[in-house]
Parts: sequence; structure tokens; C-alpha cells
Amino acid sequence: MSFTPERLGALSLLQGLPDDQLEWLCDHADCVSLAPGEHMFERGDPADFMWIVAEGTIQGFEEHGNQWLLVATTGVGEVTGMLPFSRMTHYPRLTVAAEPSTVLRMDAALFPEMLSVSPELGRRLVAQMSDRVRSDVRLEQQSEKMMALGRLSAGLAHELNNPASAVRRAAMKLADHRNRLPALVSALVRHDLTPEALQGLAGLRALALERAGSARSALERADLEDALMAWLEHHEIPDAWREAAVFAEAGLAIKDLETAVALLPPGSLPDALAWTASGLDSDRIVSEIAVASARITELIAAIKTYSHMDRSPEHRPTDVRVGIANTLTMLQHKLKEKGIRVVRDDPPDLPLVPGNAGELNQVWTNLIDNAVDAMEPGGRLLLRTRVNDLWLEVEVMDDGPGIPKDIRTRIFEPFFTTKEVGVGTGLGLGIAERIVRVHQGHIEVRSQPGETVMCVRLPLVPKVPEVR
Repeated sequence: MSFTPERLGALSLLQGLPDDQLEWLCDHADCVSLAPGEHMFERGDPADFMWIVAEGTIQGFEEHGNQWLLVATTGVGEVTGMLPFSRMTHYPRLTVAAEPSTVLRMDAALFPEMLSVSPELGRRLVAQMSDRVRSDVRLEQQSEKMMALGRLSAGLAHELNNPASAVRRAAMKLADHRNRLPALVSALVRHDLTPEALQGLAGLRALALERAGSARSALERADLEDALMAWLEHHEIPDAWREAAVFAEAGLAIKDLETAVALLPPGSLPDALAWTASGLDSDRIVSEIAVASARITELIAAIKTYSHMDRSPEHRPTDVRVGIANTLTMLQHKLKEKGIRVVRDDPPDLPLVPGNAGELNQVWTNLIDNAVDAMEPGGRLLLRTRVNDLWLEVEVMDDGPGIPKDIRTRIFEPFFTTKEVGVGTGLGLGIAERIVRVHQGHIEVRSQPGETVMCVRLPLVPKVPEVR
């Protein structure tokens, strides 16, 4: 089976070309028929041919993670594969016939002769290549953003899960205390305590509230708990170990208990201490709920300010320290996972810079994320901000192995990456560099084994273009 000039002339890419040029294509190109599901070429194969679809549909797939995703569809009259003037060396994706298809296959070795025979076709193919590059860039940028979003979402889910689980556990414990409270009160009432005795017990809760948050080492707390348990066991208090833990957590010592129970009637000590311990434990649980819910509120606030979903895209005075802090919150799970120690070095009087806070947060995210990826577990990440002449400088310094000198000049190139397939697209640093350039700044790189510094320089007073 072969092509005819009439058949090729009906294809949108080749419409209007003179018959002699179409005849040249018929004589020099191959006609390839593909069954549904048949591979036209594999990812990684040498890019030796240009393909024009004459019938059917061709689909391109790329591997992301452990699955193949459809990223391109080529229909009748459209071109794929190697193009003239392209620097492609290998096919970037697996390409499969979606239905019975017929394609024109042109050997790349014939491109010089083809361009000589048909300069018009060359111009059309250059336009096609430009469109393809733009489409691929958009696709990869979207992929990069989705991958970054996925990483942030996973980290946020973990960060939110911790306080949410703490609230749930605390609520269940509080419900248990509530269910036990009527029996505890009933047992205490039977002893007919005087107001002075009740006031002594209430004083324990007031004393615990005063001492809340006081610093005690784990060893000091363990010693206090052991002493309290011995005292409670001496007074034949049931579940002495449980109440000792509650009183130690509240920071109460033996002398505090002795003072509070001095006016209790004989035989009332077990019930009085059980009631008091339940109240102290309830207070602790309420405090846990307050701390956990505050953490949830803090995370939600960080998400809102990180994305600046309530702000316009205009450049406004921006505190980069706040953006970096919110970025660290978003990446907290990844930092914890690798045990990265974060050190901040920020002057208290750092000026604001004109900028788009949401876009700058993408810069901090990409730089910090790349630094963490490069570091060994337990590494040290230094984030330093300072003013240097008319510039505000933000340094992201990691103690990883460094960037090899032979690739240092390429790290901001779109699609350049040293990460494995499915881990990175090679656009993160390119996006960061573009955003900084839009802010009239630049990124400097210094690297040696054990110390890599990405220094972002932003102008304190950006230049305003003259309007004539």
C-alpha cells in the first residue's frame, strides 16, 4: 500500500502543496498500517522518523510513578515524532494506535532534501514544532504543579491527622470521665464533707492550673510519680499508679496532697482523691483539645496564607519571613520524615519587598523541597534572610553532597533533572528562576560538597518602566 498525491493533499498539514512536492513525499515516505493497540514507537527509541497521521488516531503515553498516563493525541493530518530542526534524539513517550490507523513515515536522514524540495512544508513543520514545544511545556508545568500539590497534600494530610486524632482520642477520654462523674460525686457526697474540706480539694486544681506549663524533665517527673505512688499505696488508695500519674502530670507533690486532705473526715480519702484526680485529668484533656484544635487552625491559616487565595495577583509589600514560615509548615511532614534540622537566621527589622506572595511561596517551596531531597537523613537546613545594599537576600543552604560542576549551569533549564522518572519533571527550579526574574531579581548558586547555597536576591525598590 502506498500514498498518492491526491490522498496526501487532502491532509491539513499538506493542503495546497504543489503536486511535484506531494509526489516527492509519495516516492520517499513509507506507508505504515497499524492495528489497534499496536506500538508505533517505544519511549527511548532513537528519534529517526517523522510521522504524519493519514487515517485513525495515535495516542502518546508517559510513565508517572507506576502507571502510564495519556498525555497526547494525534489525529488525521497531524504530525508527531522527529521534526526538522528539532534537537530530539530519542522519543520521549510510548506511542500507540488507538484504532486502525495509517501513517506516513519519513526518515530523518531525508529532511535536508525534503526542505530543499518543499520550503513551504519546512515552514509549516517549524510552526508545528513551536506549537508542540508550547504544549509540552504547559503539560510539564501542570505535571510539576500537580506533583508538588500531591507532595504538599500528603504532608498536610499527615500534619492534620495528628491533631485531629488527638482531638478524637481526647473527646473519647472526656466522655469516659463524664460517664464516671455521677458515681464519683455520689461516693463523695456520702462522706458529708465540710465546705473547708471541699475548698482544700478545690485548691489542688487551682494549684495545678498555676503550675501548668512549668518545665520538668522526664527524670524529674518519673521521680515525682514514684514518690506519689508510694504515698498513695501507703494510704491504701485503689489504682494508686493511675492517680499518681495524674497528680505528677499536674505538678502536685506529696506535701500539696497532705495539705489539701488535712480536713477530710476518716475514710473519705480514697473517694476524695478519685474525684480530684478525675477533675484534674479532665482539665488536662480539655487543654489537649485546645492545643490540638489550635494546631488545626494554624495549619488552615498557613494553607490560606501560603496560597494567598484571598489576595489579588498584584505585587504588594510582602514579608518573606512569613512566606518561608508557611512553606515550612506545608513541608513539615517531609522535614520530619528525614529528621531535617531547620535553622532560621532572620533579622528582626527585615523590610518588606514588593512582590506576589503566592508566587514567591512557590520559589521557597521549590528551593526547600530540592534541598531536602539532596540531604541525607538528619541533615541541617539553614534559611537566612538579610539586606545587602538595595537587595533583600534569602539563602537556602543545605549540607548535601553538592551540585556537580558540570551540571551547575543547567539546573534552571526546563526539563533538566537528575531525579528518577516519576519523581521530578525538571521544572521546579526553572519555575522558581522565572518567578524571581519576573520580580526583577535573580538566583545565585554556590556549591561544594557539604554546602550548597541558593541565594535569591529581590530588589527592595523594583525599577518602574518608563511610559512614553
